[in-house]
Amino acid sequence: MSKYAPHRNSANQPRATSSTICQKCLQTGKQRHFIYQCKSTRPYVSRPSRTKLLEKPALLAKLNASAKTVAEVPEEYKTK
Repeated sequence: MSKYAPHRNSANQPRATSSTICQKCLQTGKQRHFIYQCKSTRPYVSRPSRTKLLEKPALLAKLNASAKTVAEVPEEYKTK
C-alpha cells in the first residue's frame, strides 16, 4: 500500500445535511442530496433582462438590496 495514496474507507465522508442546497434542483429538506446524486430537472429561474433593469430602476434597487456586497473597492482603485 502506498503511503501517498492510501485506499481505505474514510470515516469523514461528506454527507448532505438539512441545510445543504442542491445546485441543480435548488431543493433542501427531505431529499438531501448533492448535485451528482440529483435526478430532478432544473427549475426555470426568471431574471429580468438588462434592458428591463435600465427601464425600471425599482427592479435594480430590489436586486441590489438582495445581493450582498462581498468587498468594497479601496479608494486608490476608484476612478477620480
